[in-house]
Amino acid sequence: MSKTDEKPVILAKRKNIQTIFDYCLEQKVEFKVSPRTISNDEWEVELGIDSIKMAIALGMFVRENKLDMYGMGEFSKPKPVSNGKKSDEKEKTATSAPSLTDLMSNVAADEPANALNLDLNTNNN
Repeated sequence: MSKTDEKPVILAKRKNIQTIFDYCLEQKVEFKVSPRTISNDEWEVELGIDSIKMAIALGMFVRENKLDMYGMGEFSKPKPVSNGKKSDEKEKTATSAPSLTDLMSNVAADEPANALNLDLNTNNN
């Protein structure tokens, strides 16, 4: 990481500080602790992450201990990538489906002229 990059910051309450210290000492991660101006009970722990392995391990630690982490830009969920097949299929079904009036006109046109006309009126025997 270069000097201009942001460093990850963990916001921790007093009860969680010891677990963060233990993690940093075990993993040999450089850290800087400063009190938060908004609250007397919260602390900002800035971590010096040097490699991708350290970043992955830190992410697993933060998730396991349910801590709040800031810095390193905004993380967003990746959007699903479509390869265009679904949109093409939707267009095909929309254009190939005939309307109800077209169906009814085709039924009337398909009847042969010499078809039997049956009278279902039972009163005229």
